[in-house]
Amino acid sequence: MSDSDTSALLKADRIFFNGSIVTMSEGEAAPPEAVAVRGEKIVFVGDLAEAEAQWKGNSTRMQDLRGECLLPGFIDAHGHMGGVGLQAMLANLLAEPDGRVASVGDVVSTLKAWAKTDVGKRSKWIVGMGYDDSLIGGHPTLDDLEKVSDEDGENRPVLAVHQSAHLGVVNREGLRLLGYDLDTPQPLEETVFDPAFDLAVSGLNPLDSAGLYAAGRKEYSRFGFTTAQDGGVKRPILDYLRGLQNSTGLLIDLAVYFKASELETEADWDRLEVKDGYFRGMRLAGVKLVLDGSPQGRTAWLTQPYFQPVPGKPKGYRGYPILSDEDANDKVYQAFRRNIQVIAHVNGDAAIDQFIAAVESACQRLGEPNAVHRRPVAIHAQTARRDQIEAFARLGIIPSFFTMHTFYWGEWYRSTVLGGERAENISPTAWALENGLRYTAHHDAPVALANSIAILSSQVTRVTRTTSAGGGTVIGAGQRVSVRDALRSLTSNAAYQYFEEKTKGTIETGKLADLVVLSVDPLALAEPENLKSWEDVRVVETIRRGTTRFGSGTLKEAETGPEVANLGALVQYHC
Repeated sequence: MSDSDTSALLKADRIFFNGSIVTMSEGEAAPPEAVAVRGEKIVFVGDLAEAEAQWKGNSTRMQDLRGECLLPGFIDAHGHMGGVGLQAMLANLLAEPDGRVASVGDVVSTLKAWAKTDVGKRSKWIVGMGYDDSLIGGHPTLDDLEKVSDEDGENRPVLAVHQSAHLGVVNREGLRLLGYDLDTPQPLEETVFDPAFDLAVSGLNPLDSAGLYAAGRKEYSRFGFTTAQDGGVKRPILDYLRGLQNSTGLLIDLAVYFKASELETEADWDRLEVKDGYFRGMRLAGVKLVLDGSPQGRTAWLTQPYFQPVPGKPKGYRGYPILSDEDANDKVYQAFRRNIQVIAHVNGDAAIDQFIAAVESACQRLGEPNAVHRRPVAIHAQTARRDQIEAFARLGIIPSFFTMHTFYWGEWYRSTVLGGERAENISPTAWALENGLRYTAHHDAPVALANSIAILSSQVTRVTRTTSAGGGTVIGAGQRVSVRDALRSLTSNAAYQYFEEKTKGTIETGKLADLVVLSVDPLALAEPENLKSWEDVRVVETIRRGTTRFGSGTLKEAETGPEVANLGALVQYHC
């Protein structure tokens, strides 16, 4: 190798300049002028002249940002990448702005149309995801779905999945295949709903289900995410992902959390191979507990009754737990004593109480003052009370808020689900900051689109969905946070949640070249509290480990390339 060849290897592949560079590093004196990348790493952050003198070679690409904004790549604090691919494949039952369903009639017509698509024709079930009963006048009925199956004369089973992914409605043929009678209450909820979802998805043709993770990854990349999560997989999915990891690999860092309900014996726990580092784009990062349901679907477990009576439920109904206290305590202890990170789905404040108690119990059994070094995560934490936020700070529990609830269901919470003060304080980000917590925020896709900009704006504006049509309000103005704090929830704080703060979350020399280019610097928005001002912010380019995965220069990936394999009937998720 010649001296010139050796010199070229020591130069940067790319130097970014002429834009806003937001490093998210604490204590930064002034924004840098340039960032240099070589291979998978950031090799320089500082003055442009120095970057060019030290790192520019004949093959270095000088990437002119033209005033756009360079940030650390976004980190998904909680989502379901396989479910995102599934969402892209099934009938889209979402309302505006993510879909076009505004009535039960739209649910029926959308399902009918999907049944005639190539994917729909190959599927045993007619399936759609994302209807919102709070916007369409209630849940579709059994008779509504009969109109779908009658369309093609084949009497196929039909499933319409609620946007929470905790509920769903099936037709008569679906009930029959599930072994449920016609008197089974609909919508199906939680553990009664899960078999319906699993059976319906297993009816997809393997030709279609093979590329779910590739489709999911592309959606994540489109929104600027360089690290993703699949939160709550069962054994078949974990085995599939390990096969994918060992064959084609993944083009994103995917942190996988195993569903704790699958772990029944000591041997089951001992089989888990939780890893700190990624191998070919994937690692098993920990376990997930599901302790309650959905507040918008009114199955979340509350300490006080729902604001408005829930049809078909007794007076004073306040949701219900998924696990007993004894079971929750045991699962957290089993994880802690093996140094396995725990994330817990907790929407209602009663479920949050149960998780706090389980963490305290495990710490006591292990003789530890708190769980700070274990970084357990309270997923969603929609209705966390102030005293619970204080308990999080005392015990070292990280809240990961589903802050887009303020946009999607803020009005519904205020009028129907929680009412008054409880609704105003959903996703209490300001309380978290007051208590010194490094909170994160997430999209929980496929419940919502994996839209990073929507996550950010929901924390800063807390404006409800109807505002986009001209008539909404702010919910919980006192819980608003700054743009920088919102950005931390997707970058440095999220890296901390994953124990990855030494390699990700900020733009610093030596860290991974996980980067995102935005059209506008969010910190420079004239009116960041205004929902409309966020419409100018879009993801221009996503760079994972130095390679562009979305935007300019993206190579077209062959359908049979990385992340594509025969998944068959293995997709399961619970949001």
